[in-house]
Amino acid sequence: MKKLLKIVFTLIVPMFALHSCSNDLETATVTKPNDGDFKLTSSVDNVTLEKENAESQTAITFSWDKSWYGVDTPTNFTIQIDSLGGDFSEPAISELIENEKSYTHAELNYIALKFKLDPDVEGQLKVRLKANLKYDAMPVYSDTKVISVTPFSTLNLKYAMPAGLYIQGDAVASNWNYPIPDEQKMVQIDNHRFGLILNLIGGKNFAFITSSSGWSDPAYVAPDNTVPAEGGEFIPSGSNTTPAWGGTPMKSPADSGTYKIIIDFVEGTYSVEPEPSIMAVPDELYIIGDATPLGWSTGPSQKFTKVDDYTFTITVPLTEGKYDFISALTWSDPAYKAKTGSEPLMGGNFIESGSATVPAWGGYDITAPAAGTYTITVNFKSGTYVLSL
Repeated sequence: MKKLLKIVFTLIVPMFALHSCSNDLETATVTKPNDGDFKLTSSVDNVTLEKENAESQTAITFSWDKSWYGVDTPTNFTIQIDSLGGDFSEPAISELIENEKSYTHAELNYIALKFKLDPDVEGQLKVRLKANLKYDAMPVYSDTKVISVTPFSTLNLKYAMPAGLYIQGDAVASNWNYPIPDEQKMVQIDNHRFGLILNLIGGKNFAFITSSSGWSDPAYVAPDNTVPAEGGEFIPSGSNTTPAWGGTPMKSPADSGTYKIIIDFVEGTYSVEPEPSIMAVPDELYIIGDATPLGWSTGPSQKFTKVDDYTFTITVPLTEGKYDFISALTWSDPAYKAKTGSEPLMGGNFIESGSATVPAWGGYDITAPAAGTYTITVNFKSGTYVLSL
């Protein structure tokens, strides 16, 4: 039996007569509908978002019946958008009192990227509508609608980002031979950079290629032999580049040793910097610091999840302050700290810091960004950490 919740609205209507007046009382019954009784309508079910005129061009419009509660009473509406696997606990929201909401290409693209849809790949989001009366009384939800969205990249990439990247050359262990060992496969740090810590032979050459089994088309090389050993610009080199198969392999530094190589497809540059060592990967990893909920102690709630042989990830609330990474529930030797005191707030380079490192207990406590809940990804193959809000 359908449950009725009643709110009595009393309307006092004065009735004036020649010699007397009286009050008549009129009542209206507000009825809460069941979740899903009302349908959310979208102008399209599948949209490819376009970067051109993204701020002004409408991508999708949602509309709905405004009379949810059986009477003409002020109703608040909230559009809620979430990932396909989400539970609407942290949705993207738009609050309004009308019965229609339009999103521009830019607005919907921001939401799609927020929920990890890949640029230029069709993905799905789910949408529902919440209604409630004043003071959040009688909340109720529409049916859930799934829409397909192909977002665009907001990055201004100088060169297209490849799916994978290896280092090849006589400066590395493979010495131009194939297959290239996994130790020479670079880590994708974020949506525009690859990185790797490895040993380089001094005074030799290397290049970046996309295949472990043979030279790729394109490869990525220096534009000429004037680029210094510490890095500079790179170019794609292949059958369709201008000139075809142009450029030359990069030069390694004069001294053999351990180096971190970062290649950036937004800037079109690469860097080669000395590193203390290739880091051993711990079995476990925890976050610790006054920026974390547990302060300068830690516990199971601050343990990372190990996602592959080199990578750990955690989602944790942070406040402004400092933090480090350790490999046990108590302070570990080594711990893992920022390489410099000026690493970017949303991710940077880290090093081992312990009694046997050079210098002993070197490095810096990592500075947290503004308060919020962050996913932190730590990779020991590239010696990098990245935060996403």
